[in-house]
Amino acid sequence: MRRLALTILTLAACNDRDGQGSGFSTSITTAPQSTSTSSSSSGEASSSSTSSAGTSEGSTAAASTGSTTASGVPDFGMTPDGGDGPPPGCKGKVDFLFTISGSWTMAPKQARLKASFPGFIDTLESEFADFDYHILSANTAPFWGYPSCAGCQDTCAELPEFPCGVAPQPCDLVRGAGMTYPIGKDASNKRCQLDSGLRYITAGQPDLEDAFTCIASMGTNGSDLVAQVTVAALAEELNEAPGACNEGFLRDDALLVVVAIQDTYDDQDSEGTPKDWRDALVEAKGGDADAVVLLVISTDVDDPEGLCGYHPQGVEHELRTWTELMQPNALFGSICAPGYGDYFATIATMIKAQCDVFVPQ
Repeated sequence: MRRLALTILTLAACNDRDGQGSGFSTSITTAPQSTSTSSSSSGEASSSSTSSAGTSEGSTAAASTGSTTASGVPDFGMTPDGGDGPPPGCKGKVDFLFTISGSWTMAPKQARLKASFPGFIDTLESEFADFDYHILSANTAPFWGYPSCAGCQDTCAELPEFPCGVAPQPCDLVRGAGMTYPIGKDASNKRCQLDSGLRYITAGQPDLEDAFTCIASMGTNGSDLVAQVTVAALAEELNEAPGACNEGFLRDDALLVVVAIQDTYDDQDSEGTPKDWRDALVEAKGGDADAVVLLVISTDVDDPEGLCGYHPQGVEHELRTWTELMQPNALFGSICAPGYGDYFATIATMIKAQCDVFVPQ
């Protein structure tokens, strides 16, 4: 699969307008200089076969592999058709999974994420004639205690709680399930109106920006664990069983794009290791690593030139390691950047490139 993808990318690079292919950086920790980030790489395409002048030996060999018709003209069989042709591509089908920390420090970062979203979608709509999206924001919050609302008159005295008289749906309390009622300080604190009737947004959603703003306003009374929640959101029990919280979100013929945003190290809080998280993404796409694009926006204090300042923690930055394990289809961005639009512009370019070589499993 990867050999096929690399071959197609090489051929595409040869046919590019400037004769060069696009490459991608796996880490951005300084302020991007433009609205998109790309780099050029070059390579040589070599023919898989060579031709030589006809010799008597070649003529003899050719004649021996064919048959002779009644007219005396050698019949060499059917002309090769050049193989199966290019891969079908994702044809504009993209499944977006957002895992957003609800930590108490995340309010300005969530605002930057939501501000970057409209331009990201506009770019993808311009790239795909038939942009068919699923957008799910996974529940990263712990399980808030609903019983404390008992007996209140209008609204509960303390957040985060569901308003009095609002019974949570079963999936509202499942970590990794699509979030449709974010609760708590700085959260939406209302049921998001999704036209699909599902726990994720689908193509054709009216007021897409408003719908995304609602499901992405996770608030600041939640938790981190974005890697663990990503794995949970893609797990079979939340996607495959009839009536599962995220049923129908993952499509076999769609590219998977994961955006994880957390302003701290994972600090070994999420279950598993960066390799486990990488394997979960690949497994979700039938073992095809080229069917996944990952964007992690996190602190870059482990980088001497990082935007957050250099304050190494003395432990592995597991979210960065996760990104590195997913390269070349991954990008690490600094959460301290003044805006995330350039990271999303780079990811949009990655999505287009991977969609072109995607082979549904």
